[in-house]
Amino acid sequence: MAKHTASRAVMAVALASAGAFALTACGTGSGSTGTDVPDQITLVVPTSAGGGVDTAARQLQPYLEEELGSTIAVINREGGATTIGTASILQSSDCSTILITAIPHINLSYLAHDVDYDLVSFAAVGGVSTEPGVIRVAKNAPWDTLRDLVNDAKARPGEITFSVSEAVSSNSFAITQIEEATGADFNVVPFDGGGPARLAVVSGEVDATHAGAFNSLPIAEDTKVLAVHYEKNRWGPVTDDAPTVNKALGVEVPNSESTYNIWTSTGCAKEHPERYQALVDALDAVVTSDGLKSDLKELGEALKLDPRTPEAVEADAKAAEDQIRTIMTDNPDLFKGE
Repeated sequence: MAKHTASRAVMAVALASAGAFALTACGTGSGSTGTDVPDQITLVVPTSAGGGVDTAARQLQPYLEEELGSTIAVINREGGATTIGTASILQSSDCSTILITAIPHINLSYLAHDVDYDLVSFAAVGGVSTEPGVIRVAKNAPWDTLRDLVNDAKARPGEITFSVSEAVSSNSFAITQIEEATGADFNVVPFDGGGPARLAVVSGEVDATHAGAFNSLPIAEDTKVLAVHYEKNRWGPVTDDAPTVNKALGVEVPNSESTYNIWTSTGCAKEHPERYQALVDALDAVVTSDGLKSDLKELGEALKLDPRTPEAVEADAKAAEDQIRTIMTDNPDLFKGE
């Protein structure tokens, strides 16, 4: 099984301390939604700059500003394996602070750590995009296939290093699934965000990374995709037309996917239902807009858009929670030391 090198994230977090980060709205504005919303909104990214969640936030920012008629500040509040940023939005119920994060990362933030919140503390605003998992190595790496990499890992247990965005993430789960299916033994190195994790492959700090198909595009020129961790590769143009993990290895492991979504506090939805609905309507208008689609098409990322209703996002998050709880029951030591 993987040796998880000590996480670079600070694992402790308290809701009270997160309040120091909160921005207070000054008045309200009105965009095309026609509903008063705070004229200053903080969009919290619970990871470091340069990662997939951060990139998605900055792609959405100008369109959300236009749709809401508000100034939106994208703020990175990394640390605590995403718990610091995630907890910080619960300090406000006036809808002036929203969160962009992923499923299952929002689930892992409370299931794997001692925090004062859970899924019911949040209200989904809607879905943004999807990130199917891929395995990337440097262009000059000695492995041309995932089978080559796995065989090498079996011959040299614990020596091949794999970067992941967080110690507990869909990526780290995915590597564990591959290990269990093949008998390989990787050394998994967690970082505090996807950006640093991916750059570690380019710099030679690690041998490989398990990341998202789209959020790893910034390192595409310097890397090659060995496999797509999904039942079918529907993203050939951005994944080197790589085979699926199951086809490459002759195994049957579940899909690895993160879906990016916007959330706010349950207090916002309950105490200010009109403001909450304005956020929902604005996000839906943005993720289905021709402008955003055109921007992403130029970047080769148009296929990642995945608009979902709040109800669908919350159902997905509950299903992810149930799945993770089952995994934790079967592997009670899974998060020890993380």
